[in-house]
Amino acid sequence: MRFLAISLSCVLTGLGLVQTAGAQDFWSYKDWNVSIEKVESEQDDHKRCVIFTGGDGLPTISATFFSGDVGPPYSYPEVSVLERAFRGHATLMKNGEPVFFSFDDGDSVTGKVEAGFDEEGFAFANGRVAQEDNILALQAMRRNGELAVSVAGGSLIIASLNGFSAAYLKMAEVCAFSTEGVLD
Repeated sequence: MRFLAISLSCVLTGLGLVQTAGAQDFWSYKDWNVSIEKVESEQDDHKRCVIFTGGDGLPTISATFFSGDVGPPYSYPEVSVLERAFRGHATLMKNGEPVFFSFDDGDSVTGKVEAGFDEEGFAFANGRVAQEDNILALQAMRRNGELAVSVAGGSLIIASLNGFSAAYLKMAEVCAFSTEGVLD
């Protein structure tokens, strides 16, 4: 159980979700997880809502929504894939290149990679789907069983979509946005 807690902490750190104890909620639905971070500031309080799969040494596929943002049908959670490398090693994804999200039914969406080094010197790369295509990616994630992410250098991750809809529904419920266009 201690290993699971350490692994989860590493995944959440990789997603930028580390914070003080008690300020985060977490649920699991088959192969997908939901993490809600409560963010308090002088201007306002909001939540950073993330559903994700992967991690434990593999890239992490996620959809992220901020409760203070305009939600569906005007703006949908951002779909992305995060890759981290061991110190001294490069990521497979390269800055500025396209990243491809392909689904069982033949549909696909393309994103763009932003890569660099974190404050500790570890290489990272984040492939984000274009804002206008997030709804297409989320709809495909709902109706398919598997998602393959690749770049010109090869396959990055093949992920199960089992539990995606339940995780998305929980994220929408807790962060108060509509499931319109994705689950409805």
